[in-house]
Amino acid sequence: MEKTDDKPNYKPNVLKNGIIKDNITILDLSHKNIANFDEHMKLPPFLKELNLSHNKLENVPEAVKKLKNIIVLDISYNAIKYFDDTPSFCHTIEYINICNNDLQGPPAWIWFDLPKKLSKLNISSNYGLTNSFKCGYFEELIQFKTSIKDIKIYNCKLNNFLSLLRTFPKAKYIKLGDNNISYVAANAINNIPCDGLNECCDIEILDLSYTHISDIKSNIDIYKNLIEINLSQNELISIPDEFCNLAHLEVCILSCNHILYLPNNFIKLTKLKTLCLDGNELCTLPNIHTLPYLKKLDLYDNYLCQLIDLSCIEEIDIAENFVDEPSDKDYLSKKEKLRLNIVGRWDGRKQENVKPESVYSSSSLEDDDFYVHDDNIDMEKENRPPSSVEDWDSDDYWVPCYVNNNNVQPLQSRWLYFIKQKMEEGNFCPIDLHAVPVADRVNYEKSINPPIQYESDGQFDDFSGDDS
Repeated sequence: MEKTDDKPNYKPNVLKNGIIKDNITILDLSHKNIANFDEHMKLPPFLKELNLSHNKLENVPEAVKKLKNIIVLDISYNAIKYFDDTPSFCHTIEYINICNNDLQGPPAWIWFDLPKKLSKLNISSNYGLTNSFKCGYFEELIQFKTSIKDIKIYNCKLNNFLSLLRTFPKAKYIKLGDNNISYVAANAINNIPCDGLNECCDIEILDLSYTHISDIKSNIDIYKNLIEINLSQNELISIPDEFCNLAHLEVCILSCNHILYLPNNFIKLTKLKTLCLDGNELCTLPNIHTLPYLKKLDLYDNYLCQLIDLSCIEEIDIAENFVDEPSDKDYLSKKEKLRLNIVGRWDGRKQENVKPESVYSSSSLEDDDFYVHDDNIDMEKENRPPSSVEDWDSDDYWVPCYVNNNNVQPLQSRWLYFIKQKMEEGNFCPIDLHAVPVADRVNYEKSINPPIQYESDGQFDDFSGDDS
């Protein structure tokens, strides 16, 4: 369902003797189970706002297209396939909502006739919107530049047709993703700025949630006027330094990604009021609590090992991290305020998963643990053949065995244990200075410490020459 604030305030009107009063300017015919209009149906000539949403219309009625003074038209939640004919209200219309229909292409007249006053358009959740983009039609369409400033076009499978966005160069608000997403029809964008969107440089509010974004390009700072950005529910691992050049950013939503760290100059975003980082993999933070206007900070479900200064933040949640939550009333009040419209969250410290690992796994080692050959190990317990110095040339002699001097396993992964240790020493982990991302380092460690494969006698040929 569309949000209620996306709809005008319609005043219900009634029919009198089958004829609609001529002086009506606002008419609500939504939820009337209307499938079509009688050919003799007359609508008030001075009608300015018309709501025909949640009906069974398969076409836009002729009586509607003949209206000359329409400013707001809501024909969402019907079964309309085409709306290509130019209506009489072409140059008076300001807002059209045609979401959740069965459009096989965007309304052609909006591009070819360029309505002078149309500034707001919602064509979301039309799964077949790109079906008409064949035989050069799409290439022709994107030559036009509309004056639309508010465009909602999520759930339209734009994947290979993202350059359609270049037809909205004056857009201030673009919504390409939504929490109420259809995975079948979601717009797959992959990186930002993408083709088409890189020509919409006046954007102030940008919603790219659930759009499969895995990379933020270094030219993200082309959006000089950006006030709010939503990048939640994507595949991001890191944030580039250039992101911190978005000087007017007030709301930044990065929830439910795989972000490992934030750049140190994140504190350059001095106008930031809301920052949502819940559901990521952060183990440390820059000094974001020093941001002067930051009032809402969501850090729920990360890998943080250290508390930050909470005094100036009005709403905060740091549950489900590797740190104990404060128990004072001030913090609990702030957490309750942040969670006011959120359900399904846990309280307290994150439970660390201790998994049984191979004795050859690098992640199970303390700093003072090492691989050595120890003749004192009970080989029978290890199910290994006896070995001695004289057996130095045997296959099994050189198979390393794990010796833990303290017989204590770290509760955290080796990387998190290192982070915590450095923090206790008063140092922040310089994650952002690593040439290789943390995830890649972890994968590399696993690759250079594979499980030991026992070799059988005679497996290797001896190619050395023996002329004696």
